[in-house]
Amino acid sequence: MPAKQPILEVDLGPHNGILKFVTIDDIQNFIESERRAWIWASAPTVRGSISGGWSTIDSHLSQIRSHLQQVTPDNMRNLPAVQQAMEHAYKAVRMPLSDSPVGRFIADLATESPVTAAAALTSWMNLSGVNFAAFDHLKGATLMAAFDAGITSKTPAAVKRSLEQLHQRFRDASTKTETETAEQRSEFSSARKQQRGATAKSIRQNRRAIRAFRESERQNNEAALSDIRQNADTAVSDLRATELLYKEHMRLKGPVEYWSSKAAEHRQSARTYRLILMWFSGAAGAALVIALYFIASHAIEIATKDKPPAVYLVLVTLGIVMSTIVFWAARILTRLFLSEHHLAIDADERAIMTQTYLALTAEGQATESERAIVLGSLFRPTADGIVKDDAAPDISPASLLSKLGAR
Repeated sequence: MPAKQPILEVDLGPHNGILKFVTIDDIQNFIESERRAWIWASAPTVRGSISGGWSTIDSHLSQIRSHLQQVTPDNMRNLPAVQQAMEHAYKAVRMPLSDSPVGRFIADLATESPVTAAAALTSWMNLSGVNFAAFDHLKGATLMAAFDAGITSKTPAAVKRSLEQLHQRFRDASTKTETETAEQRSEFSSARKQQRGATAKSIRQNRRAIRAFRESERQNNEAALSDIRQNADTAVSDLRATELLYKEHMRLKGPVEYWSSKAAEHRQSARTYRLILMWFSGAAGAALVIALYFIASHAIEIATKDKPPAVYLVLVTLGIVMSTIVFWAARILTRLFLSEHHLAIDADERAIMTQTYLALTAEGQATESERAIVLGSLFRPTADGIVKDDAAPDISPASLLSKLGAR
């Protein structure tokens, strides 16, 4: 038989998790179980000292219950209100679930001191009412902050047990070493007693063996100390390399963000100029064609033998001036578009260059000379791509006549 689909799924925050309810009775049972779990906070001795936690929990559970009373199996339209009330209570107000790690921690405190547990609950929910001059209040708030940081009341005991075990292993190793040393001394003493009547050659051999043993022990000790020193030097070197990498990253983080933002701004400006150029080209081109058409039509209409040539020269000059203005404006817009496009590419290259240098630094492949090259390229002057002689055209009659005469 397939499992029933839940009628309500509520996300109660990172500390409480996600709850799924299959029936309305499940939601009602949840509310009642939560009320029973926190009922200890309503005791007169607790409320007389601090009452903010229980009052808030009772108020929000009552509000959830009031929304739930309007929900029936035939009318589920008020379920979103129930979900919203539950998410507000457990995420915004930070009410802890009774079976969550925070809820179990507060319940354990309640078995020892309900007032301390109520102060911890109030501190967790960021409510007022904690009197730090009262020891139970200060203790509850402190324990709650320590629990949130991953430190519980069992942490010192665990650390103590670990230290005791380490001390016991050290004592066992020391005892074993002393026992082995005593056995070796006993063996050497026994060997000396047995070899007192031996020849001088045997005595020299025994002495050489003893010296060899001592030299071997000295070398082993020096090797162990050398390994320890090497590991310590490696750890210090890694820490220094990490520190240098962090400083280098922070030093170049600003330029990366600056040039990335500049690239985005120039790309946006390039798109704007391109759009303006397209609209201007279409509109100005159409207007220019129409204007030239009317000038040509007018010239044809007045084309008689008694008209002086100056009239046609004025019409031709007018057409040339209009065409020159349109093409000059289009040229300036094209220059602005290409300039912004060029600056965007340049800013992207600077940002990518800096990020590549940071990656090489992280892998230990960047030298100080390469750093100078990267910084020099990063802070080089920027060329905007605009030619400085893009001035407005000279459309005076004298200039136009001189150009026509030159041609």
